Formats: sequence, structure tokens, C-alpha cells
Amino acid sequence: MDDPSLLVVGGIGASAVLMAGVRSRRCTARQRTRIEPAEVGLREFPELGAFVQYSAPASAASRISLNRLAAVVAPHHRQAIVIELQESPPGERALPTVLYVDRRGEIVQRWSRPPERAELAQLLPA
Repeated sequence: MDDPSLLVVGGIGASAVLMAGVRSRRCTARQRTRIEPAEVGLREFPELGAFVQYSAPASAASRISLNRLAAVVAPHHRQAIVIELQESPPGERALPTVLYVDRRGEIVQRWSRPPERAELAQLLPA
């Protein structure tokens, strides 16, 4: 009996089929597009939004990132906020992961490394 859903390939062909399946699962995984203020301990996000950083306590990259975020938010201390969460972000593995969230909770920008100062300056000019 033939099964039309059965694909038989050998050697290199099997590897290609396996890798194509892995890639398609990665591509179809939906990234988060929104964060609710209550998820990070707020009633609402400030006017210029929030930087939410998922960190590892002993990570030098997390400290560098947090310092850069604090520096860019300092001139806007009543209109923007930095929130650090010491956990892995949902659906992602890289730490630090930084999300810039607007006042509605929409994720505007995402980094899986410390953001560059120039990138941050474009979002919140001094």
C-alpha cells in the first residue's frame, strides 16, 4: 500500500529535507508583538515607552546593555523607563534581550545583544 505522505530519500537528500523542516518551523514561529503593562509591574507605560531587558545576573553583556539603556533614558526620566527582568524572554534564548515598547505596549524594536548607543539615541534623542 502506498502512502502519499511518505517521502523516502537517502543520504544528503534526507539531511536537506530535515533541515528544510527545521527552517520552516523557525520561520513560522511568531514573535511577540505586544506586552501588557501588568506583565512588567506597571499600570500603564510612560509617554515615550519602556525598555524591557531580559538579563542574566552574571552577564557582562547584560550589564553593558543596562548601562546604555539607563544613560539614554536618564534625560527622559518621567517619560520613559527601563525595566530589567532576570529571566529568559518568552520564545527567545539570547540574553540580554532588549525590547523597546511604545506607550500602547507594542514592541517597536528588539535586540538580542546590547543595543548600540547610536541606535538608542535615534529612538530617544537627548
